[in-house]
Amino acid sequence: MLNINFLRKFILFSMFLMLVQILIGLKVREFIDLNIDIYGFDKKNLWLSNPNIEFYIHRSFSILILASNILLFIFSSKLKLEMKWVKLILILILVEIIAGASMYYFSFPILSQPLHLFIAILIFGFQFNWYLNIKD
Repeated sequence: MLNINFLRKFILFSMFLMLVQILIGLKVREFIDLNIDIYGFDKKNLWLSNPNIEFYIHRSFSILILASNILLFIFSSKLKLEMKWVKLILILILVEIIAGASMYYFSFPILSQPLHLFIAILIFGFQFNWYLNIKD
């Protein structure tokens, strides 16, 4: 059951989940932009004082992203493959979760939003590169 072909398909699945997460995150950003217009730039602590459903989905979906990539780590180790890509992806996911949590708990520290999006794009890019480099 567990072979390179299955791993490649699971990487594609994880990439799909990451794209969905990025799209939901864009909806959360739109919500925040609306609240910036309402509360002003100086009241960052109010931007997420009454979050919408997309925020909760985005936050909870990160657990699925992490879990799918932990499974990729397990599958790769069982197949005795090079682990550098999956390790890098997992580290970036952890940094991504910390960056996202810091925006919520510390009222959007400077550069946290662009860093959060940049890391998400890096994760997707590394997943894609890994997918392309796995040979049957």
